[in-house]
Amino acid sequence: MKKNITRISILLFLLLIAPRVAFTQMEWKQTCGIVQPPTTHLLKPDTTVNGDSVIIIPTVFHILTEGGAENVSKTQIFYALQFLNQDFNRQNPDTIGIPEVFQQLRGNPKVEFRLARLDPQGNCTDGIERIYTPLTGTYDNFLQLQPNFSWDHTRYLNIYVMKWIDYQNSPLYTGISYLAPVDSGQNLPAQWDALAVVYGEGNDLHGIPPESPNHLLGHEMGHYLGLQHIFGIGAGCFDDDYVFDTPLQDSPSNGCPDFPHISCINGPNGDMFNNLMDYSACTSMFSEGQVDRMRTCLAQNEWRTGYWTQANLAATGVDTELPVCANPPVADFGYGNYAGWLCAGQPIQFYEAASVNATSYQWEFSGGIPSTSSDAFASVVFADTGLHSVRLVAGNSFGMDTIEKMIRIKPAEVYYTFNINSMTESFEDPVFNQQIPQWILGGKEWSVTNLAAYSGANSIRLDSGFKYFSVFFTHTFDLSQIPGPGRKLVFQVACGLSNAGSITGGLRVTWKRPCVYERQIMSGDSNGGAECGALHAGDALLPDELKTATTNAAFIPNSSQWKTITLEIPDTLTGEIQIGFDWGSFTVTNKLKGLYLDDIRLISGNTGIAGNASGIHLNVFPNPGFESITFDLGNFTASQPEIFIYNSTGVVLKHFSSLHSTLLQIPVDEIGSDGMYFYTMRTNDQQFLAGKFIIQR
Repeated sequence: MKKNITRISILLFLLLIAPRVAFTQMEWKQTCGIVQPPTTHLLKPDTTVNGDSVIIIPTVFHILTEGGAENVSKTQIFYALQFLNQDFNRQNPDTIGIPEVFQQLRGNPKVEFRLARLDPQGNCTDGIERIYTPLTGTYDNFLQLQPNFSWDHTRYLNIYVMKWIDYQNSPLYTGISYLAPVDSGQNLPAQWDALAVVYGEGNDLHGIPPESPNHLLGHEMGHYLGLQHIFGIGAGCFDDDYVFDTPLQDSPSNGCPDFPHISCINGPNGDMFNNLMDYSACTSMFSEGQVDRMRTCLAQNEWRTGYWTQANLAATGVDTELPVCANPPVADFGYGNYAGWLCAGQPIQFYEAASVNATSYQWEFSGGIPSTSSDAFASVVFADTGLHSVRLVAGNSFGMDTIEKMIRIKPAEVYYTFNINSMTESFEDPVFNQQIPQWILGGKEWSVTNLAAYSGANSIRLDSGFKYFSVFFTHTFDLSQIPGPGRKLVFQVACGLSNAGSITGGLRVTWKRPCVYERQIMSGDSNGGAECGALHAGDALLPDELKTATTNAAFIPNSSQWKTITLEIPDTLTGEIQIGFDWGSFTVTNKLKGLYLDDIRLISGNTGIAGNASGIHLNVFPNPGFESITFDLGNFTASQPEIFIYNSTGVVLKHFSSLHSTLLQIPVDEIGSDGMYFYTMRTNDQQFLAGKFIIQR
């Protein structure tokens, strides 16, 4: 792969847009320290394991968890293992699109991964270990997993499931693996011998069942058994993966290329983009040469040869069908989403994560709808915010176990009021300010401040000195209320930078659907389709684009130290969205002295014809109203008006459409208690009006 250093260092969210873009960057940079002389590359296949025998490997999954969404269920592990075994036995179903010329080169590794049935002490196990630890992710200590958590790595294949992986200042990997030398001669400590994947979208450890087969584990397992990326370690056409039947390839594939996709003068057939060691969206095969290399690794690498001996298969319990462990289950469960932001009024997924083999489940959800369930996977809605008790009793024929957790439900998303062709977050509403959703990975929280503002008294602020991500989201903008085409996101920014130091990062501006807080969606994955996306070109808005002052002190902007940023809202984007502002920095820095945002607003593309701006008004009477409120629509009925009524937090209370009478009378008891309310009206000929009224009994 030829690296574009600028794009990689600016912001690594593209690792999520293409979920495997950095599975094993330690290979790309050759940081695994493996010395591979030419004789290693040219080794002939080892006939010991090149026959028709199936190689069985005892496997254990270590789930690093704090009890949230990363605490994946046994069912999810089974799916991941099923897809892995399909990849390694030429049984995966998604191979119809492989070009015929490459179909002829498909190999069958004939490797079967079985969950261990006996642990290192000889005790009965289900091959899944749940480890409660704050190390649900790793900051540059990925290679310390072995001494902390692993079972004997020469007897068990250890797979870690975690929330995030950081290696060499890149915290957005979805998988990482030690690249095993094909032959013996290990020259690194044992803690290097590890394989880890991140739970969540883009792999098998998400959804019941997963939407489609995924090859994250298959890709990483290829590295674990001695395979390079099909494009080598990053030297373009001068690099190779040392496999005889895979063509030279310049760089990783994106999406699913058309055949032939030619690089490195490798015509007429071009890149083998269906290969599991590429990054395309349609990987589904190993070549015969890759199979030979993996099986040779199993025969000759001193950390791999012990897996499949008959003695080890017996010692780990995978050589026979042992009975189910004669133990009651240990009850446990996972729930929620990646960010842990659980909205009132929205379904929340709960899933059992019991050890051993539970056969029955009884849930109790305090304040939930439903309040009880016997499903292994229950979807529950909580109408009330605050703490709620969730209790699970898991049982089997040997007994039962109970676990109870307290979960916090956050407020439902509120809506901005449409007014004069725009909706605005000005940070002046204290209720709104308390409910701003945030997601922090190593960074600091954004804080509403009265130190400075473009308008009003408040703005939102972020200071410096941290590494990685600080994200906040606005509340909900309803695009159906904002006329287009030509809508825009506009916001004010003030940014103070010092002359010294550097920043490898920037501000990523994204959109997502309300109350959706999964990993890829929060980062604005452009493959999210109808769920999320970025609103700017490139990886991010760079610090120099945001800069409004140079200072070596803490930055508090004056009225002249603000600038306006305008971004296009795609005309195809409709419905309700939240805007995300994600500051990312990949090194600790003191260069940023203060970043302020204010007056975040979505504006109409038809501001010139808005009703209020044109002097047209809607008569609402009496105002204040004490028994009813009447809207005098006049001749607006000819253009099919729609009227929306909101409370002070932007929640839609009433919606009226297909209005033919010139008078719309609404009893105040159907609207709410005494106070101020807002309305908007739109017509099919694109007239938009907004206003307010008061109820006072």
